Amino acid sequence: MQQSNDTHLVKLISLFPLPYYLAWPFFSLILFLISAVILMQLEGAMIHLDAFLIVAIIIALQGAIISWAHSKMASFEDILISIVDLPKADVIRAWHNQEAEIFSDRGIFLFAIVFIIFVHIAGIDYHALAFESNISVWIFKLCYFFAVYLEGAGLYILIMTALMVYRIGESPLRIDALYSDFHSIGVLYSKFTICAAIVYVAWGFFHIIVPPQFSSLQMIFWFLSFAFLLFAYFLLPQYRIHSMMTSIKNEKMDLFSSQLRAAVDGSFEGPTDENVSHLKDMFLVQEKLNLMSEWPFGAREIFYILMIILIPLIIVLLEITFGIIE
Repeated sequence: MQQSNDTHLVKLISLFPLPYYLAWPFFSLILFLISAVILMQLEGAMIHLDAFLIVAIIIALQGAIISWAHSKMASFEDILISIVDLPKADVIRAWHNQEAEIFSDRGIFLFAIVFIIFVHIAGIDYHALAFESNISVWIFKLCYFFAVYLEGAGLYILIMTALMVYRIGESPLRIDALYSDFHSIGVLYSKFTICAAIVYVAWGFFHIIVPPQFSSLQMIFWFLSFAFLLFAYFLLPQYRIHSMMTSIKNEKMDLFSSQLRAAVDGSFEGPTDENVSHLKDMFLVQEKLNLMSEWPFGAREIFYILMIILIPLIIVLLEITFGIIE
């Protein structure tokens, strides 16, 4: 089976003998410097250099996050073996198929191309940047559309990872599965959402810097729609994990209740110090089980998701306040 790390994006960045978290910034720096030199030659000045800079930053962020997500996916295999009530070989085979689907070279490429076409048809790719040379225009478009391509690739991976969590919930779960395993899925998923939010904010700065900025309701709707998409990406799979945690907790509570009843009966039949002490321990365990959280995230993750929603609203409000939107 072809490994998921054979995608064209990984092949591209592997041309640089650096770790991915350094290779993507280095690649973006090269694009930026080449653009600056071309602008100086063709325009006689480094005009709109801020637009090229923010695009380069977005490329570095998106590329590094996609590579990071791929490296983190390997940790799911051990978790799935621990929580799914199927033969280990079946779980491993199913996971490898799922991982190959998430990082499908063909899937990423086709989705990203369709995403670029949609951006063009919707008119989101219009930028009021004045250049003396058409070559400068095409250099900017090349960098911009590559950033959009990476955005589409990242969006494909987001959708497929959300689908992965849904499919986990469809599998039979082990009653002895550890809560920590479900928390690990939830925490890792929260990190995916946070990374996506960082890219989202970077695109927000792009729209602030590059004309026509937020000058139309169409652009505002496009930008804000991703806030709700991120919110849904965070909440819906996390709710799926919550359902799995609740199901396992209820099964464990039912099993423990039968053991607790047996301990109570034993204490009444033979009220020895040992039986009474054992019963007290059982009640302490019951109390701790009742206090166990059924959600795979805490207050910090809730704060992050609120920021995801508030940041774009604040940005648009500032744009309106300073009179950019008429």
